[in-house]
Amino acid sequence: MNINELIRLLADEMGRGVPGWDAQQLMSVRGRQYTTDTEIEAKNPRRSSVLVWLFPINDTVCTRLILRTEYEGVHGGQVSFPGGAMEESDVDLWHTAIREAGEEVGLPPGKVEKIGGLSPLYIPPSNFLVQPYIGMSHTAYPPVIDPVEVQCAFDMNVQCLLDPGIKITRMMPRRNTGEMVPVPGYSVNRYFVWGATAMILSELEELLRRINNRRVKD
Repeated sequence: MNINELIRLLADEMGRGVPGWDAQQLMSVRGRQYTTDTEIEAKNPRRSSVLVWLFPINDTVCTRLILRTEYEGVHGGQVSFPGGAMEESDVDLWHTAIREAGEEVGLPPGKVEKIGGLSPLYIPPSNFLVQPYIGMSHTAYPPVIDPVEVQCAFDMNVQCLLDPGIKITRMMPRRNTGEMVPVPGYSVNRYFVWGATAMILSELEELLRRINNRRVKD
C-alpha cells in the first residue's frame, strides 16, 4: 500500500472515530486505570504533543522514533515520538509537535501535512497530557538530531504493528514501589518501546487493523 492510499484510508477511518482507551490500554502497565477528563483537569497537567510522522521509504510507509538521552526526568532513556511541552510561543499543539520535531530530528518546517489527531493520553508520572498528531510527507527527510535530547533516531515500517511477533513483555519495577511487574511493549530495531509511546502505537495499530478488515470485506 503506497502512502497516498494509506493516508486516504487512514483519514477516512479516523473520521469514523479513533479507538481511544480501548486500544491504548492493551499496551498499558497492569493495573493502570482509565483517567476521566474531569480527573485529568483537576491535576492541571502540562499540555504537550508528539508527531506520528508518516513518510515513504521505497514501497513502505514508515514513522520515526527517537531514543531520548539519559536524564533525571521520568522519561530519560526511553523511546518516544518527537515532541514535547507546549510553549507560550506555540500557536497550538500541532505547532508544538512540528516545532519539537524540527528541534529533535531536524524535520524541515512546512514539509508535513496534518492528517488528524489520535486520542489524548495522560501520563501520571510526569503529569503531562499528550496530544498525538498524525502528519505525512512525500519525502523521508534524513534525521538531524539534537544530541542534548536525542541519542539516536530510527524509522519503523508501520505495517510491522500488525505482526504479533513484535509484541513482547518485560519485567520492570514500578516507579513508586519497586515491585516487578510485566510491562507490554513492542520490539523495534532491538529497542523496547513501552509506556505512552507503545499506547500511542497501539491506537495506530488498531486503525491499521480496521483498514485491513474493511479492505477484506470490500
